[in-house]
Amino acid sequence: MRILVVGATGFLGRAVVEYLAEQGADVVAIVRDLGKAKTLLGSTVRLVDWTVLDRGVLEGSDAVINFAGASIAKGRWTSRRKRELRSSRIEPTQRLVEAIARCNKPPRVLLNASAVGYYGHRGDEILTERSSKGDGFLAELCSEWEAAACQAEPYCRVVRMRLGVVLGQGGGMLAQLVPIVSRLGAVIPGTGKQWLSWISQMDVSRAIAWLIEQENISGAVNLVAPEPVTMETFMQALAEFYHRPVWFRVPEVVLRLALGQMAATLTDSTRAIPACLQQGGFDFHDGMISQFFTHIRTSS
Repeated sequence: MRILVVGATGFLGRAVVEYLAEQGADVVAIVRDLGKAKTLLGSTVRLVDWTVLDRGVLEGSDAVINFAGASIAKGRWTSRRKRELRSSRIEPTQRLVEAIARCNKPPRVLLNASAVGYYGHRGDEILTERSSKGDGFLAELCSEWEAAACQAEPYCRVVRMRLGVVLGQGGGMLAQLVPIVSRLGAVIPGTGKQWLSWISQMDVSRAIAWLIEQENISGAVNLVAPEPVTMETFMQALAEFYHRPVWFRVPEVVLRLALGQMAATLTDSTRAIPACLQQGGFDFHDGMISQFFTHIRTSS
């Protein structure tokens, strides 16, 4: 099976590339910096420069996975930063779709990243793939990103992967929290009652491999664990893992003063469930937050 990955050098992209290669797939990483990619990915995958995307590299492939996009959590959401977040997602996706459209034999499936930020701040509402789009910058960004990917639907199956917060060692949310919590302890952002839709890095990789094989599944798919947790529960679990205390709550107004609109990544409540994965019979490796921390304890 030949699988192409765009955005292969990021925290999640590296994990997915490694997993698929271990499963025996012929993985091709489409990258902008060949030197950096060689250092990060080693010799286990073939590297193709992004500039040759138009030269038939997608022809006859089994799947294309698109993770392209600057990190949401790095830097305040100034007008300039918002433009960067948008362009880093929409433009590569549009170019990818254009390359697919030119194929004589297009890929069988495009799996395009998105996020549960699509649903916006929804309190305690349980959100499935059928739930409506929410409000706010993230919801608009995800909606536009998904719309760009949907332009490939005349040529191949398209899966819009609405990712929750991806938890794994060495990157993502934990990379920001662990250096602080492991030494000093944890604090709870906002009320702590807001819902956090999360998924382990391992389950993202496993779900992607599974989705490639599920030819009857297309459209939006929530890539989240079956049991979302409140932010308070998550911070308590993280503090317990490092045998550190939870000190206090940080009021939302303080977070907004410090982070601006980006505070929404900590204070918005998104209670998404993986209805599509569950109905299809996908078996989670880390279904509960306690399982996730148990597994990283035993693997470290």
